[in-house]
Amino acid sequence: MTMDVTSSKASAAKSNSPKKKKAKAWPKAKKTPSSKTKSTMRLVGLDLGTYMSCFITRLPKPAAEAGATLVPTVVGYAEDGILSGILPGNASVLFGDHALANELHLRLVRPLNDGVIQDQEAARLFLTDVRKQVDPEGKASVNAVIGVPAGADAAAKESLKQAAIGAFDGVLFIPEPFLAALGGRDESRLGDSDYLDPAANSLIIDVGAGTTDYCIVQGYFPNPDDQLSIPFGGDEVDEDLAQAIKQAYPETNLPLSMVRRFKEEFSYVGELESGIRVKAPVAGKPCKLEVGKQIGESCNRLLEEIFQASQEIIAKASAESVFAMLGNVILTGGGSRIRNIGQELERLLREEGYENPSVNVIDRDSKPFVALGALKVAHGAREDQWLKP
Repeated sequence: MTMDVTSSKASAAKSNSPKKKKAKAWPKAKKTPSSKTKSTMRLVGLDLGTYMSCFITRLPKPAAEAGATLVPTVVGYAEDGILSGILPGNASVLFGDHALANELHLRLVRPLNDGVIQDQEAARLFLTDVRKQVDPEGKASVNAVIGVPAGADAAAKESLKQAAIGAFDGVLFIPEPFLAALGGRDESRLGDSDYLDPAANSLIIDVGAGTTDYCIVQGYFPNPDDQLSIPFGGDEVDEDLAQAIKQAYPETNLPLSMVRRFKEEFSYVGELESGIRVKAPVAGKPCKLEVGKQIGESCNRLLEEIFQASQEIIAKASAESVFAMLGNVILTGGGSRIRNIGQELERLLREEGYENPSVNVIDRDSKPFVALGALKVAHGAREDQWLKP
């Protein structure tokens, strides 16, 4: 499949193709408005994350923020024997924030692990709930473009396909780093001489929970040689940090979720720091633990993994493009929120001998670039490109 992302006019023209067969019905719709007619087709861009998912249904106006919906990627099944009235609406299954708010009475399941489906049924139910949020009345056809890790193999894509086709009427799967570049693209500035178009010539590094994905983006849909994925991300930092804290404080027994919160609040890379103290229970009593060294060492390990793999993907770039590409390295994903990670990666590249590297950070968790890029692709997709039941 080839997707032309260089012409917004072409994309806009293509987005009308699914409606050609109903062109004769539009004049009547203007005279007698019909909600059924207006909701015939809906498009959604979906960033399906291991811990947090994000979807968008409307392209924002120029210079406006995209209206995104964030949903924790979790499904909660009611525990056996729950009394009537304990769960909202006596539901047997809850999703996202509703599941987390009632976790005491639920068995929580995360459908994805390392960005790949690990529970097929939970994934199908979660995606079906997303579809209901997009089309509450159930009267529309809903097509979704969904981001996938750059290194997802055929089995992982087939598993996602089976879950998604059960929830949506049409689906497309596009590598997440490519979608991040497309979503971060500001079409209103394409004529500016000083604007670095992320979709024209850039290296996207997407640091997720389970994997770190790399993608060389040069104005066309990337092929396998343009992509790289390593099985190292935020989850590995969490596990490494948990072990380090346990080694420093043997009397503690902290859950991984608590360790993850420590990391998200205090993470950094570079020279090791002291003075970072967290409150944790020891034998049921609150204690202050000094964890600055442990957090720094765990995050620096992630930085080293990112740097080593960066050299591998840079070597794949063409001689004509590599120097300009190094001036437009974009770091995104949850790991991009680690303090100093952009400047430290840039320093490592420069010290290794790369010419004028420039690393910019775009936090896709605060700005939904993957979901927005997915929606842009959805509006440009031809009818024959959608995978359908």
